[in-house]
Amino acid sequence: MDDPSPKPAPDLLFVYGTLRRGFRLHHNLKRLGAQFVGKGEVQAELFDLGEFPGARASTKPGKMVAGELYRLHKVLNSLQVLDQIEGFSPGNPEKGMFQRATTEVTLPNGERRLAWVYWYRWRCPRSRVLRLF
Repeated sequence: MDDPSPKPAPDLLFVYGTLRRGFRLHHNLKRLGAQFVGKGEVQAELFDLGEFPGARASTKPGKMVAGELYRLHKVLNSLQVLDQIEGFSPGNPEKGMFQRATTEVTLPNGERRLAWVYWYRWRCPRSRVLRLF
């Protein structure tokens, strides 16, 4: 019987916004040599922040955000670059709009993996919740 628990993978990154293929910041992942692993989704809510979306983890059943999973090469270097892009400072995490954390990603085949994600930290009005992205 397969173990359904997520497998640790600190070299994976889940993106749901402008870092995805076809969006304006994707070139940064290409420059870092990140390898596309596949599509996935996380239990979260997505908010319209104007020029970009922000997702917040959710415990509500059925609240899922679709995105893409990437394998990072030179993980520490890649995370430092991505932290700058996302405005996250590990030394002062309360300061930024986003916070880097690990989360469980569900792949289309049902497999679950742990990956880095940048969660939106601030409160957002319910009217700005995106239904689809």
